[in-house]
Amino acid sequence: MDNPTRLRVAEIRKFNRFYTNIIGVVNQTILESPYSLAEARVLLEIVNATQCTASDLSEILQIDPGYLSRILRRFKKEGLIETNKSVTDGRSQILAITEKGRETYSQLSEASSTQLVHLLEQIPQGAQQKLVNHMAAVQNMLSGQSDTAISIRNHRPGDVGYIAYRHGVLYALEHGLDTQVFEKYVLESLVKYLDNPLAGKIFIAECCGTIAGFIGIVETSPTTAQLRWFLIEPEFRGDGLGRKLVATVMEYCRQQNYKHVFLWTFKGLDAARRLYEDFGFKLTEEKENNSWKNQMIEQRWDATLDG
Repeated sequence: MDNPTRLRVAEIRKFNRFYTNIIGVVNQTILESPYSLAEARVLLEIVNATQCTASDLSEILQIDPGYLSRILRRFKKEGLIETNKSVTDGRSQILAITEKGRETYSQLSEASSTQLVHLLEQIPQGAQQKLVNHMAAVQNMLSGQSDTAISIRNHRPGDVGYIAYRHGVLYALEHGLDTQVFEKYVLESLVKYLDNPLAGKIFIAECCGTIAGFIGIVETSPTTAQLRWFLIEPEFRGDGLGRKLVATVMEYCRQQNYKHVFLWTFKGLDAARRLYEDFGFKLTEEKENNSWKNQMIEQRWDATLDG
């Protein structure tokens, strides 16, 4: 295990200890009831299932079958659930919630929600939404569903300044560009766009409230447009978001009846180059640009759109 991985593991374990303590506080109300947190979880699954068996619950909750069996016996004795033989498998019992069980679960759920309200009341409103967004991001990443959580929207007030900021930060960090000169160049191009926003569009990719990337298109003539400000945040690279953004902007160009799209980039961005080639762009020009970095080679790529 390399050192960066060890540091990440340590941070995750640190968070787990912290969050476990928080959850302990949140679930005090449930634990003061006649039912444990594990029992409440079992009851929740039975409430939400169309039909389920003990085997289903054991697999879903990753709970010991013997322990689960004792919980189910208690629920049945107290009238919270009822069981019926499966029509397809006589050895299995179909679990169903009773009216008393549904009422009991509602009480437990309400108690847990009240406890969470008390917890959230200690946090400012804006921070509450940020917390929820981060929780959603963690869930999507660990479940491998981060791509499905990404949406693409039109730019909103504040986005243009953020685009310039992230260009300045990442191009200096990753490519060693002169931040003062390059960031000024990006800012000037964005200000020019804001002077005539109808002649183009900026698309923002967002994941759980966090900007994951962006891309823009600017009209240079009635039939030609320039692709600009294409950037994917490092943590969102490699999952197809870049392809999704380029596809979005190219479809927009077709809707606007542009016949020709071009872009300027610089040599060495191999992943971007392969992506441009996939969308029909071809390298048409190269020139040296020393204003951002010594011996940097700028490249122009052009694509012709089918009618």
